[in-house]
Amino acid sequence: MSNQLLDTFRELSNLPTTSFYEQKILEYIKTKLDSYKIEFHQDSWGNIFAEVNGKTPNEIVFISHTDHPGFEIISKHKKNIYLAKALGGLPKNCVTNQTNVKIISNKSDLYKGKIINFYSKENKKPKIPKNYRWMTSEFVLIESESENIKLPSFAVFDLPETKYFGERIVTPVADDLAGCALIIETLNKLNKSSNEYSFKAIFSRAEEVGLIGARLIAANELISKNSIIISIETSSELPGANFGKGPIIRTGDRLTTFDNKAELVLLQSVKEILRRDVNFAYQRQLMSEGGCEASAFAVFGYSVTGLALPLRNWHNGNEQGDVEPEEISLLDYENAYKIMTNLGKLDIVKIKDYFKNLMMIPEDAKKLINEE
Repeated sequence: MSNQLLDTFRELSNLPTTSFYEQKILEYIKTKLDSYKIEFHQDSWGNIFAEVNGKTPNEIVFISHTDHPGFEIISKHKKNIYLAKALGGLPKNCVTNQTNVKIISNKSDLYKGKIINFYSKENKKPKIPKNYRWMTSEFVLIESESENIKLPSFAVFDLPETKYFGERIVTPVADDLAGCALIIETLNKLNKSSNEYSFKAIFSRAEEVGLIGARLIAANELISKNSIIISIETSSELPGANFGKGPIIRTGDRLTTFDNKAELVLLQSVKEILRRDVNFAYQRQLMSEGGCEASAFAVFGYSVTGLALPLRNWHNGNEQGDVEPEEISLLDYENAYKIMTNLGKLDIVKIKDYFKNLMMIPEDAKKLINEE
């Protein structure tokens, strides 16, 4: 695996981000695209669009999101204690274990803190089912080393920087900065080759709080309705979608099932890789734990599919609801990159060509004729 592919993810994943506070990630992506001489622009909501033109107008659009669950510091509660709102699904024991956080102000000042309690106006302790690992309270209290944090600010778990342990990448944020890194490096490679397909990329905002960036783009048709949308994501490991067994061609998520026409480009890419490497590892599965941006486009009539990396400690929560770094597999990450970059070598994929044999009626069909 190239150092650049790993370095881009490592650099991205060590930057703090959460919904509505993705500025450091957005600035990194713009700087990287500019250094790779890839054209890009931002819409009025801050989503980034990049493009690599091909020989034809047939368009493949990669999408990943730039946020991760965290907390928005809303107000000062008293002295050095602040009221914070949860943004996205977060592990329940981050409160009971008084998990350390990093607080980043609107001026990028960095403060240390810890989560000290749940908060509700009624002063009621939230009820969390025994086997449920997520917070059910919308608000928490965070104690900081400073009494003078300027608002608005946000907080993220204070976790060790990204490290590699054999075949494991252990990181504060894989979801979805791994997707962002894969797209950046895929565009860099495609920009140096001659491709039949034209390629676009979207780096969207506020996915963790309801796919907001993606829904705005789809609802306003900022991408051609003839495009194939490919969500590049991480998704919680499931039976049949196993860590270290290859990236997953995603046939659906918690919200919708996806589109076979779109999926064919990924299947064709894998088919051609397998001709060169019979041991190439990939998986195919409906990943039902969470929703992804493909669904935001599907409901507006787009043709969508997905490619996902099996993820451990999704949203930094282990099975008990304790805070842990996320983990992805080096092999899954590298093979996703191979599938994505190989799309540049494809001729335009057509259903009638891909399913040619299936569409042919065999001679044995004559045996079904009822002869009297």
